[in-house]
Amino acid sequence: MTTPLDNLRGILLNQPSQQLIDRYSFTGDIHPYTVCSKQYGTFEHYGFARALPIQAWFGDVVHMTIEMLFRQVCGDIGDSEGKIQPDLLPGDKDVEFHATTAISIMKSKGINARESSHEVVINLIKKFNTTEGLNFYKRIVKSEVRLETIMEPEDKEINPYIMNGVIDVLISSTKGSLEIWDYKAMRKPAENDPKLLVLKKQMYNYVEIVQLLYPDNIISTAVLYFVNELLPDGSGKPEYRIDLTDPEISSSISEARTFANEVVKKIRDGKTTGKFPLPGKGTVDSQTCGACFLRWSCPSTDKEYTLQAP
Repeated sequence: MTTPLDNLRGILLNQPSQQLIDRYSFTGDIHPYTVCSKQYGTFEHYGFARALPIQAWFGDVVHMTIEMLFRQVCGDIGDSEGKIQPDLLPGDKDVEFHATTAISIMKSKGINARESSHEVVINLIKKFNTTEGLNFYKRIVKSEVRLETIMEPEDKEINPYIMNGVIDVLISSTKGSLEIWDYKAMRKPAENDPKLLVLKKQMYNYVEIVQLLYPDNIISTAVLYFVNELLPDGSGKPEYRIDLTDPEISSSISEARTFANEVVKKIRDGKTTGKFPLPGKGTVDSQTCGACFLRWSCPSTDKEYTLQAP
């Protein structure tokens, strides 16, 4: 007995799921997986809620507030008194106003932090605002630059995927060149720290995408801006600058692309098998372990955590 579907047999592949193009971001997938593959699988794949989302809260409040300050300088939104005053450096009251707005937005999403953390982040952004000054805001060509491209790995065993991400700001530099800036709400790692290497790979993966968006400009520099270096006990030197015009940078970009492809393959394997490997004992930093509800029984952490009532 034949059916109407018999005429379609053989036209489609038997395993169409293999042809679906999935999406990955460096900050949401590749970096978290390299920090702790087990934690990534628990939260991102299985969907468990994060017990202590303070890291995400802090970073999001910093990003949103700086974006609001930039829009105030552009004249898109009002200051703390509701006045539209473009091309003026926002004051401390403006920082408090916009930061409080950002904190309220995060709270509406169910993400909040202690009042002491509110004060810390507001004072930190005040320091950023006065340190970078009006010249910083006026050099911004575009903020919140969304990136998206199809990656086709040379290794044919790795299917194509979509890489997406966001560049916090594009800054106008000399002679028509552009700098890509990414804020990091953390301390600046040491030069030989693996965490810094992964963050640099993030920028290397982004630079070619940005270049395609701005073909008439030279993307000259990538800047990792470690906001927490502006804290009272910080170094006061938040910028980590990468010269993208260095002739040797192309090999670093190629290596970063290969690195991303390999991590995507590992993530796919984890999703297929439902198994995400435990990192080696002591290889995950204490801040990451401290924000994870698995810390009391996880064999990867080298720190003992005391289970106690709230």
